[in-house]
Amino acid sequence: MLPIFLAMLETPEERQDFTELYEANRARMFGVAAGVLHDEYLAEDAVDQAFLKLIKHFGKRDKLSRNQMRNYLVIMVRNTAIDMYNDRHKIAEVYFDEARDMSDRHEEDAFAALLEYGALLEAMNQLQDTHREVLYLSYFLGLSVKEIAESLCLSTSAVKSLLMRARMKLRAMLEGGDAG
Repeated sequence: MLPIFLAMLETPEERQDFTELYEANRARMFGVAAGVLHDEYLAEDAVDQAFLKLIKHFGKRDKLSRNQMRNYLVIMVRNTAIDMYNDRHKIAEVYFDEARDMSDRHEEDAFAALLEYGALLEAMNQLQDTHREVLYLSYFLGLSVKEIAESLCLSTSAVKSLLMRARMKLRAMLEGGDAG
């Protein structure tokens, strides 16, 4: 796909910058998308869609540092993958009645886990951006509090506080309580 992306850019400088970003971030972005979608082919699609979105706003790339750009790309592909997951989840709801009648217990457990994971993603999408981002960076990407603080330009105590509040709100949402 890289040659197709490069053909969409105007200057040699843009092509060089894009190539560097692509090569430096593609594998991480694929890992994030695969973690959400649990499907290689869909993860590839999510990465491609994220890079297409980047091309549309590529002129603004100078406003972000390398670290901010990396985080931006990861968040962009995560959101793209979540949107793809939610689209697939809506299709799965159509077949819910059929799935409920499955006789194989293993298939029922897998479907229940999928629904629980969907509920978690849906609840996370309802959180404030900062809460959603710190949870994602911590639990999905496995970043330390210090790494999160550096990437978001916050103090470690602020990140710890955000993580605590985000977990409390997410727990309340999943238990049916008020997240506000």
